[in-house]
Amino acid sequence: MKLRDRFRQLQDPAVVKAMVVRSVYASMALENQTVSLDRLEALYEQTGPTSPAGAAGR
Repeated sequence: MKLRDRFRQLQDPAVVKAMVVRSVYASMALENQTVSLDRLEALYEQTGPTSPAGAAGR
């Protein structure tokens, strides 16, 4: 069983974006490297969408 099948909320791009942005923000804050959430969201948007087939090869 794949992770996306087990956790249906991972199929929603908005949920995945929120999880990634919060994780990066918190990690950087722990290292005293504060970055605005707006900047992190803009950087996330620059990464572009990845297909499930492309992500499986990683």
